[in-house]
Amino acid sequence: MKLIAVCTGAVAPLMFRTASGELKTVTSGIKKQVVSDVQNPAPVPVGKLGLTGDEQCDLTVHGGLDKAVYMMPAQHYEFWNAQRLAKGLEANLPWGFLGENLVVEGLSEDQVKLGDEIRIGEVLMRVTQPRQPCYKFAIRMGYGAAPKQMVQAGNCGWYLSVIETGEIAAGEPLIHTPSNHPKSVLDQFRFLTRKGQMDLL
Repeated sequence: MKLIAVCTGAVAPLMFRTASGELKTVTSGIKKQVVSDVQNPAPVPVGKLGLTGDEQCDLTVHGGLDKAVYMMPAQHYEFWNAQRLAKGLEANLPWGFLGENLVVEGLSEDQVKLGDEIRIGEVLMRVTQPRQPCYKFAIRMGYGAAPKQMVQAGNCGWYLSVIETGEIAAGEPLIHTPSNHPKSVLDQFRFLTRKGQMDLL
């Protein structure tokens, strides 16, 4: 288990075209860029509200103490690259494109439970909930069915609260300490999206 990329981003305009062809803009913090990877493992400070240099736009959905950091398994990029390629879109997505802060190897939604603790270097974090897709994810991905595909595939990633602050850098190993919670991240994601969600996408 290893941290392979750290990504941050500022709130910025996110442009999209409506079905009628009208060009619109919303603000979002989904545009993340790599600030530490295995080729350049620069240390990044992590506080109680997340990574230095990272911003969230709508704190009712992202950010805050319970959703300070968003972690994504690296293997999901193969899925999303394939979906984009099938639609004639650029398919070599960089880390951070999905809006995540931390890209990791060796963990997945069915292995990680709510309440699990994950240590990376100095920083100790606790799993709080799965990410739920919204229309801004569809805009970012470039096609409207992307949130529904996340629901169907279950490749949502998870949010973490920060228990112990410090610095992290790509390449550092992960120490995963399971909790006694009965639900995995995937179980909770399936519960949260069991009804209504599909009709909204």
